[in-house]
Amino acid sequence: MNINGALVLITSAGSSLGSTLAVHFAQLGAKIILCDTNQHELIKSWKRCQSVAKDAHYYILADHSLASIDQLFTHIETRHQTAPNVLINYWPSPPFPSVIDDHPTELFIQKIITMATSLFTFGQACAEKMRQYQTKGVIINMVFYSTLAERAGIENANSMVSGFTQSWARELTPFNIRVGGVIPIIDEQDTPEHWAEMQDELIRNTEYIVANEYFSGRVVST
Repeated sequence: MNINGALVLITSAGSSLGSTLAVHFAQLGAKIILCDTNQHELIKSWKRCQSVAKDAHYYILADHSLASIDQLFTHIETRHQTAPNVLINYWPSPPFPSVIDDHPTELFIQKIITMATSLFTFGQACAEKMRQYQTKGVIINMVFYSTLAERAGIENANSMVSGFTQSWARELTPFNIRVGGVIPIIDEQDTPEHWAEMQDELIRNTEYIVANEYFSGRVVST
């Protein structure tokens, strides 16, 4: 896919990695739509994009419910008369409780449900609009941790992304919609410098998946 001129929707765009992804694709000439529930950080990300490209817009989500996400896609239809060409379905992974913690079950289930619901609902809603507009689209599922202290349990999030990516690709290939995934490789010796390098590599891999017409149903580990 030619990124220049493509309509790219980025979730969690108020986060550090979400903001950097948005700026990167704006620099490549994409039309950017940023969304997040955090209004303050979302507007900061939008202003960063505005400094390198004027075709950037933001949408403040009330929450991650199906109703809010549907409203977002209705807004995109009204403004752009089409569906996104690319969905970067990015969600910062929360730290998951350890199996040896006291009474971790309820907390673990809550975190898993929140992340799985958000990833799935965005993917499903975007795929529906891509099919409606017969868009030759790309969905990229991605997780990362915001700080080194939050990497606990990232393997659970990685497994979720891998499963969604493979199953969605099988279902959406007949509609010319590709699906890829980008996940971090966990190194117990991570340093802030290595963490920053991983972010850069995640962004490069995301660009590669979007641009490579033959990439679908696979996950890139960084």
